[in-house]
Amino acid sequence: MKSSLILNPIAALSVFLVGVSAAAFAMVKSQMPDKAKILASFSLRQTLPPEAAGWKTGREDQLFTRDDVFDYIDGGGEIYLAYDFRFVFVREYVRDGAPSIVVEIYQMSSSEDAYGVFTHDSDGDAVDLGQGAIYGAGLLRFWKDKIFVRIMADQETPEAKAVVMGFGTKIAGAIPGEGEEPGLINFLPEEGLKPKSLRYFHTLISLNAHYYLANVNILNLSPETQVAMARYEREGSQLRVLVVEYPSVERAVDAQGRFAEMFLLERFEAGRKVPPKKLEDGKFAGVVRSGRYLIIVTEAGKKSDLEWITENISYNLEGSKP
Repeated sequence: MKSSLILNPIAALSVFLVGVSAAAFAMVKSQMPDKAKILASFSLRQTLPPEAAGWKTGREDQLFTRDDVFDYIDGGGEIYLAYDFRFVFVREYVRDGAPSIVVEIYQMSSSEDAYGVFTHDSDGDAVDLGQGAIYGAGLLRFWKDKIFVRIMADQETPEAKAVVMGFGTKIAGAIPGEGEEPGLINFLPEEGLKPKSLRYFHTLISLNAHYYLANVNILNLSPETQVAMARYEREGSQLRVLVVEYPSVERAVDAQGRFAEMFLLERFEAGRKVPPKKLEDGKFAGVVRSGRYLIIVTEAGKKSDLEWITENISYNLEGSKP
């Protein structure tokens, strides 16, 4: 009897914990997106035909959310998670003796992030589709409004290319509106800009994918920050520029100090300008703050080029203030 009196509380606690776990699981499950409902209501799915030029739908349509995107994109999901995407719809087309064709339609939370994902890879030739499109080696990529699309033939043939482009035209035509590009890119001067180098993103993961700055997050990038990055060529000299928008002046000042001390190896005092510095590779780098914005320049062949780009961007930023 004495033993059972000792065990009963433990048993009761176990039953309680199981009940709590079941309730918690039920709550989480109720908050998870219903994929069947999303598939049923996703209008762009209905735009795609069941067959095109002999290519027919293969396996069942699939849908992946932020919770299980790695089940589909093993090793590359971080890039999409770095933007605010909701889900990706996937359909495969197959034809005997021909390359398979996969259609991916990403539903983003904003047109700015649809544009950002599109800028992640600029390989290919520009085509007139959506709000921006690139095609190369069987892969078509474009964005429009809050949608980013990838359509890929696993081997390029004239017939496969025609089908890929046809799918892209149908999808783009079914998206009724157009979205805004990130306002941040408007602060970048057009003179000397290498258009294919333009990138828009938020976090360190994206920065590292394009340009390795340091082994730590010295710019304090986060989902709350916005970054426009590009390369410029001026009078035979090249440079790289990043414009970062922070949610507060305090965050911008902190990042300015980290960059000055950790990258430029210069003592930082808030409120004082950080002078440009010539690094060991002979190139110039510098950082300028304008309110909540940082202008970061690296790889400048000449100090005058660094000063030119920072002055132009600072002027654009000042002109945007009410």
